[in-house]
Amino acid sequence: MSGRRRGEPFMKGSGMWRNIMLQGPGKARKVIILASSILTVAMVFFYLFKPAFIEFLDNRFYDTMLRERPEQIRDKARAPLVVDLDERSLSEYGQWPWPRYRLARLLEKIEGLGASSIGLDMIFAEPDRTSLAVIRRDIYRELDFTVPMNGVPESFMDNDKALSQVLSRGPFVLAYKFSFSASQSPLHAGCLLNPINVAVTGGKGGVKDTLFLYQGQGAVCNIGVLARAVSCSGFLNIIPDTDGVIRRVPLVIGYHNEFFPSLALAALTRALEIKQFTLHVDRGGIESLRFGGKVVPLDARGNLLIRYRGKSRTLDSVSAADVLSGAVGSNRVKGRIVFVGASAVGLADLHPTPVDTVLPGVEVHATIVENILSGDFFFRPNWAPALEVLLILGAGFFCTLLLTWTGALWSLAFLCLGAIGLWHSSSWILHGSGAFLSPVVPLITLGADFSLITLLKFWREERKAKLRSRELTLTQDFTIRCLASLTEARDSETGGHILRTQRYVAALCAALSHNHAFAGLLDSETLENLYKSAPLHDIGKVGVSDHILHKPGKLTAEEFEEMKKHTSYGRDAIQRAEKKFGTGTNSSFLDLAKEMAYTHHEKWDGTGYPEHLMGEDIPLSGRVMAIADVYDALVSQRVYKPPFSHEEAVAMITQLKGVFFDPSVVDAFVAVEGEFKGIAIEFADADEHDASNMSPPVTQPR
Repeated sequence: MSGRRRGEPFMKGSGMWRNIMLQGPGKARKVIILASSILTVAMVFFYLFKPAFIEFLDNRFYDTMLRERPEQIRDKARAPLVVDLDERSLSEYGQWPWPRYRLARLLEKIEGLGASSIGLDMIFAEPDRTSLAVIRRDIYRELDFTVPMNGVPESFMDNDKALSQVLSRGPFVLAYKFSFSASQSPLHAGCLLNPINVAVTGGKGGVKDTLFLYQGQGAVCNIGVLARAVSCSGFLNIIPDTDGVIRRVPLVIGYHNEFFPSLALAALTRALEIKQFTLHVDRGGIESLRFGGKVVPLDARGNLLIRYRGKSRTLDSVSAADVLSGAVGSNRVKGRIVFVGASAVGLADLHPTPVDTVLPGVEVHATIVENILSGDFFFRPNWAPALEVLLILGAGFFCTLLLTWTGALWSLAFLCLGAIGLWHSSSWILHGSGAFLSPVVPLITLGADFSLITLLKFWREERKAKLRSRELTLTQDFTIRCLASLTEARDSETGGHILRTQRYVAALCAALSHNHAFAGLLDSETLENLYKSAPLHDIGKVGVSDHILHKPGKLTAEEFEEMKKHTSYGRDAIQRAEKKFGTGTNSSFLDLAKEMAYTHHEKWDGTGYPEHLMGEDIPLSGRVMAIADVYDALVSQRVYKPPFSHEEAVAMITQLKGVFFDPSVVDAFVAVEGEFKGIAIEFADADEHDASNMSPPVTQPR
């Protein structure tokens, strides 16, 4: 750190924080409001770019809202009926695919029960290989044997023809499937599909407006004999979201500049005899599909957001086995739209949805019809993005005001209430009006603003706490200096001595900290405390009489005994202050100060005072101060001696290694003896004599 003097490795800079966060609550609030506003605006841009994981979270919130409040079927009498090719049907009538004569019997029975339209959730892309005519042909071709079919009615020979005859007589709707890859040619180039009449309104007009729709590139469809038997058909395509969950399905797909309905829409068309549809387009894409007085809200690509009513079999369902056996009465079927499909495991027509992990595709189509018949939709209104942007701004503004002028606990409480309010409001709107407003980004904004503002406030308080801590440290240092100057007032030689020994201790401890034996003892806090406590090592001299302190000659035995008491006086003075005012948060500093004051005249061989401690029984603080104190006594002018040279002082201390001084501390001293010399010169007393006027060695300072 710039401005640091030699031997002061633990002192921090004296510059004051001048950050605006510390210039009063008014300016701090302005900074917080500005930072929060910037973050809120950033969240708006974040929302507009709509990254993939936000879409993922939107979908998860939607799923949760759908599951937390199960939907009810409003008009069960008009709701579609599912004829299910379930496990029991396959068990009683054989594995799938059934011979088409059996399927024809099933469809004939459903028609006979009075269904208004019957949609088949299946595709007959190949001729039925169980037809007698096909079996007879294959046997002849492969085995060169003609199977006699005398007496077999012609109608029994071709299952596809039998099925087509049933289809032509009833309100049946066949299914097909579009492919969307331009690189793949249609599997059936001559597919016979049934488009619907669609007028486009609201856009600029023309085919260009229909490009919002999914565009088919080819189709997997039914064989011609079956396709020609019906006047209505629809696609089976169910396009999952990026996470594989079916939340929405297209109702209309464009193909070769014509419009084609989904199986659900085709079944409705057949039942209600709808002739004309209107596709309303706005600037962002598709807005709705209108027919027969109904308005079906769609998203920009023409998808309907499905309002699921529950898990599998929530809609009315009967087993195909019961229909074939005659167990189902007309009261169950008459006037209803019926879908025939499979739920049996292994037929690969199960889809994950928000309400169930495996919902049969036939139930998805039936749910779409139920939504349209009841006029009960979920939808994403065109104004939703604008409102969500306002919610983001409102969440940021609310959080800013709340956290800027309230405490942490109240802020957290109100923030939780705000988050719960956003969640339940979105859920209430979804289940009440059907409009889906995502609370995801507003909730993220609340959390982000709360985190940012809390961080700024914490940072401000941390800065203030550090400033207060520094002020306390400076006050502590000032108090130490004042206490040390009491000794200086009694003994003028002690002033420079205090400054020099403090820096000797710093240099010596820094060197010792590199010794593995002392590394664990000399952490940064201990180094700091040793540096601070050093000025108090001679504070006990205030209790020694002046004639002893200022005596130029050798002390008598009695006088020396009195002088030795300054170690006890120093320890006791610190101890009394400690008891009176408490230890505070820096008791380790006081402990070191007491140790240093009391033991800095102890010697390694046990001949020191006041306790005659030996070796490592002497606290490390005392062992360090012993060398610092002796070195300064040797190289400094005293009333009882002239100064020695630095080299002579180093030689004397080295000679007393393991006698008076800890050998490890002496080794550290030798490593930094150059720093000692620099400190002695920098803080030398003004009236010191030249080293040429030497007296005999004195290695025990008073």
